[in-house]
Amino acid sequence: MNPLLFKYYAALNIPAILSITYMEAKIFFQTRPMLISQLLTPLLYFIFIVAALSETIGNITMNGVLIPYNEYALVGILTMSMMGQMSRVIYRMTVDRRYGFFALKMQAGIKPFFYILSMSTGAVLGYATQAVVFYLIILAFRLHFTLFSFICMWGIGLISLFFWISLGTVITMFIKTYQMRDMVLTLLIMPLSFSAPSFYVLHDAPYFIQVLALINPLTYQLSAMRAAAFGTVSEVSAMYVLLFSLAGLLLAARVVRNTDLLTNELT
Repeated sequence: MNPLLFKYYAALNIPAILSITYMEAKIFFQTRPMLISQLLTPLLYFIFIVAALSETIGNITMNGVLIPYNEYALVGILTMSMMGQMSRVIYRMTVDRRYGFFALKMQAGIKPFFYILSMSTGAVLGYATQAVVFYLIILAFRLHFTLFSFICMWGIGLISLFFWISLGTVITMFIKTYQMRDMVLTLLIMPLSFSAPSFYVLHDAPYFIQVLALINPLTYQLSAMRAAAFGTVSEVSAMYVLLFSLAGLLLAARVVRNTDLLTNELT
């Protein structure tokens, strides 16, 4: 049989899916420099950006309600950290394609949708690890978030994460060189992170920033997370987040299904 056709004949292999999930989790905890980075990044962002600015800005108005700036911006940092997990998925899938593990996994019966989910293990663990740090920040700085509101906010972020995982999957499958992939990732993450209202109030921003924010999916995810954090979440905003992620996963699964198993990955 032509090895390029393995993915079309493979049956669902749940033990293989669980094995990959376990290996991805093991790799996450064994990669200590990256784990330390996951722990330190939220703290450094909060101390050197949010804590400093909050003394100057004080309170801001969101939907007619005064909110301390440090609480407003904390949700922005959490959202940026969530989106940043996309780079880990890209790295792990790149290794898979580079060394032929992608083809082996498809041959073992890993359907594209479940391949994406299992390869997302490190990103989900990274986001969960950072959630612990964020909650410790809330306790240390006595921010006014209840445990329930924090869990709701984090849960919406978890759903949103799969949209960015899907985007990372598409980037990995389409772009064939490390250099181009790194350049796209660099040019993508920073503009998306800072054009969304993570640190500023949307209606106070210059017009061109507002336009960029309105075409940025992160803006709508951030809005839903803030609504959950401050107790004003609506079913509509949560539904938008869910639809974004489902559409992204379906598109990414289709791209994986149509990607060549064997590739001459260029450096």
